[in-house]
Amino acid sequence: MVLLFKALIGVGFQLVLFGTLLLAPIGTLNWPHAVSWLLVYAALSFASCVFLALFRPKALEARLRAGRQEQAQGDRPAFLYFASALCLSFILPGLDVHYWSVFPEVDDPVRGVGLVIFLLGYIFVLLSMLANEFAAPTVHMQTDAGHALADRGVYRLMRHPMYFGFLLFCAGSALWLGSYFSALASIILLMLATIYRIRIEEAFLVENLSGYADYMARVKTRFLPLIY
Repeated sequence: MVLLFKALIGVGFQLVLFGTLLLAPIGTLNWPHAVSWLLVYAALSFASCVFLALFRPKALEARLRAGRQEQAQGDRPAFLYFASALCLSFILPGLDVHYWSVFPEVDDPVRGVGLVIFLLGYIFVLLSMLANEFAAPTVHMQTDAGHALADRGVYRLMRHPMYFGFLLFCAGSALWLGSYFSALASIILLMLATIYRIRIEEAFLVENLSGYADYMARVKTRFLPLIY
C-alpha cells in the first residue's frame, strides 16, 4: 500500500505538471481537448499503478528510484535535456493551436490517429516496465536491487523501447491536441535528446552491467526501428 500511495502521489504530480504545461501558456482552462487528454492520462496512470503494484511491484519501485548520487557521469545534463524536450512537447501544442497556427488545423480523423499513437506509446512504456524491473529515471547501477540485464519482452526488439514509447506518446498527444507543428517539433526534439542520452547510457552499461556488450551485438536497434 505504501508503494501504491507513493506512485499515486507521483501520478498526481505528473497531472499537475502536464496540466500546467498545457494550459498555463494559453491562460485558460477552456480547452476541451487538453482536458480530455488529462482525464484519459489520469485514468491510464491510475490503472497502471494499481496493476504494477499488484503484479510488478519491483518495476514500480524502479520508477521511484532516482539514484542521483550514483548517477552516471554526463547523465545529469542528458536527463535535463531529455526532460526539457519532453516539457516543450506539451507547451507547444497550446501555443500553436490558440495563437500560431503554423500549419492547417488538424481534422477529427487525424486527431483519432493521434489518440491511437498516444495509446500505443503508453502501452509501449508500460510493456518496457513489465520487461525491465530496473528501468529507473536516472542511469545508475542498482546494486542493492540486484541489477541485471533486461533482454526479454520488448527488449528483444530494441535496446531502449521506453524511449520509443515516449516518442509515440508525445507525437500522438500533439496530434490529438490538434497541432501538426508540435507533433513534428516533438519528434525532432525528443529524437535528438534521446540519441544524446542513449550514448551516455550505453557507454555506462557496457562498462558496468554484465552481458550488455553481448546484448548490443544481438539487438541492433536502439529505439527507432529500421533507422537507429
